[in-house]
Amino acid sequence: MEHWFLHYYGKERAFFSGNEDFTLFDLVSEGLQRGILAQTGLAESEKPVFLLKCDNATFILNTTHRFIRIGGSGIESVLYSEFAQHSGYKSIRLLSKETTAAAKGIKTDGYFEEFGLRLRSGEVLYWSIPSGKPGFAFWNVTKKCELIGRKYQP
Repeated sequence: MEHWFLHYYGKERAFFSGNEDFTLFDLVSEGLQRGILAQTGLAESEKPVFLLKCDNATFILNTTHRFIRIGGSGIESVLYSEFAQHSGYKSIRLLSKETTAAAKGIKTDGYFEEFGLRLRSGEVLYWSIPSGKPGFAFWNVTKKCELIGRKYQP
C-alpha cells in the first residue's frame, strides 16, 4: 500500500513529514496516533497505513483491512472485501457557503465535498473529504484497495 502512495506522489518516503492532509499513518504525531487507535479497536493483524485529515475532528484511516471514518458522529468502517470502487465526488462544482453560486471546482484545495464509496452490494456511502490534492490523492491511492478486497474475500 505504501508503494501505491509513494508512486502516486512520485516522491521518496523521506519527503513526507506526517503533517500532510493525506499521509502515511506512522509519520503522524504519536499523540494523534494514540488518539485514533484508541477509538478504532483494530484487530491484532490489522495495521494502520494512511490517514486522511478531513477536519480537526474527522479522519479517514486506511488500514490493511478497511477504511475507517472517525468523526463527531462516531466510527464507520468499510472492509476492503465489501468495497467495489470509488464513485467519486458527488459534485464537480463546489458551492460557496455564503451563496448558492458555484465557487470553485473540486480540484481546488481547501474545500470539502461528499465522496462516494461503492460497496459490492450496490450501496454507496458518502463521506465528506477534502477537495484538491489531498482528496485526489486519497481517491487515486485507495482505489486499489478493491484489489486487496478481491484477493482476500471470504
